[in-house]
Amino acid sequence: KLFLKETIKPLHSNNFIFTITPVLGFSLSLMFWGMTSSSNMTYYLLFSLLLFFCMTSLNVYVVLLSGWASNSMYAFLGALRASAQTISYEISMILILLFPAFLQWTFSWNIMYNGYGVMILMVPVSVAWTIS
Repeated sequence: KLFLKETIKPLHSNNFIFTITPVLGFSLSLMFWGMTSSSNMTYYLLFSLLLFFCMTSLNVYVVLLSGWASNSMYAFLGALRASAQTISYEISMILILLFPAFLQWTFSWNIMYNGYGVMILMVPVSVAWTIS
């Protein structure tokens, strides 16, 4: 239904970037499913936590490009504000998620899922994430 609707584009926008930015954001969100571990995986990501951090930081560029491509100052200022807020939340998320990684001495999601001892410590970490 989303792709069959009529596309509404601003008059003075950068049409190519305005059209391709939502596609890039959607494909970036679909790439997160490739990092989930399952019992029948055919590949093994050694540093999947670092890949997760890099992919979440790319979301800032999607928001910034979508505001810039419309050639509207209000949309661009809103995108700057949203990207600054995303960066500030990413800093706290990275610090909170590095805590169990340093306890287990690994950056792999698969090994972190198997280490159930750290999951007990995730209760105070989730409270800290909620507070921040």
